[in-house]
Amino acid sequence: MEKTFAECGNFVSLRMPASLHIHRLVLLILSILLHSPEYLFSQIEVEHVSEVDTIETTIDLFGETTPLHITLTLDLKKYQREKNKGIYMPVHFHYQFNDTLYLEKEMRMKARGKFRKKHCSLAPFWLDLRNAEIKDEEQQDFARIKIVTHCKNSAAYEEYVLKEYLCYRIYNIISPNSFRVRLVRMTYVDTGRDNKVTKGWAFMIEPVEMLAQRLKATEIKDEGLLSRHMRPVEMNMLALFQYMIGHTDYSVPLRHNVKILGLSGLGTAGYIAVPYDFDLSGLVDAYYALPAEVLDITSVTERYYVGPCRPDVDFVLAIEQLNLYREEILKLVWDFEYLDQKDKKSVVNYLEEYFNQAEYQKSLVFGLQRTCL
Repeated sequence: MEKTFAECGNFVSLRMPASLHIHRLVLLILSILLHSPEYLFSQIEVEHVSEVDTIETTIDLFGETTPLHITLTLDLKKYQREKNKGIYMPVHFHYQFNDTLYLEKEMRMKARGKFRKKHCSLAPFWLDLRNAEIKDEEQQDFARIKIVTHCKNSAAYEEYVLKEYLCYRIYNIISPNSFRVRLVRMTYVDTGRDNKVTKGWAFMIEPVEMLAQRLKATEIKDEGLLSRHMRPVEMNMLALFQYMIGHTDYSVPLRHNVKILGLSGLGTAGYIAVPYDFDLSGLVDAYYALPAEVLDITSVTERYYVGPCRPDVDFVLAIEQLNLYREEILKLVWDFEYLDQKDKKSVVNYLEEYFNQAEYQKSLVFGLQRTCL
């Protein structure tokens, strides 16, 4: 199995007049977020820059790991009050390069996530980039990005965001068929509370349209697909990964916390499931996370396999394949500078519990067979 991402950069020339097509606007914003102003801006000698005439660059928003620093100005009080209405509200987007160079745009945001909309004072949201007059229907859905937020103002919730971010990064190591993420240090200016400033960790999730383009695939919305329709090796690795991080809150048949993609030219043998939303996992260990009542466990930190049943030999192959990434996964956690040492140790210990269990293959396979679906 490949351990590296597919290359997805495209060389483009972008302009920004009033009649700019929407997909160029999106690519412009993403490219500005990525690169240094020295690389982007040529022959511009002004004190403050908020608009750019021409940019030529290679775009790969999720190919970097350094955090973005973004400020969102909005009526946060209103957002919290109306988050369950499913409507967009205006937000002022500000990205500062340095003391004199910045990007500002009027955008929209909308709360997302059934549970977290109810639970969080600052629920995760869609950031909608469509602020041009002309609508490009082909790129319309591509013009918004999922943002996972710190939910509530406490150190514990900051920790949850960073741990969930690591879940995505771990699966990136295991499979190229995975959502990439970008860490964000977010500043919120609440116009509903006299411009009160709140800071917190967040991360962006690669849009499914971008993922599909990168994998030369198509998102499949047919509700009739089951785990047995997925490519077996990829499905086995996905299910074992979910077991490793202690996550049972997903379902291929119900399309719950997975997206289904069809790889080009492979027909029905080309379906793959791509997981997301890991906040209810044992690795994150959020205080609000509870296992489903139908499962024979009392805590999400207790591992419970809810993947498809396989012959023993297939489980052994998946276990051995996942073991190949052990050192790389643990190194990712130890090298992650934004999580403190105590939390790093907690995450590493939880992962080591799985890898120690995997050393006894027969016992692990027996456990997987006992609860498989």
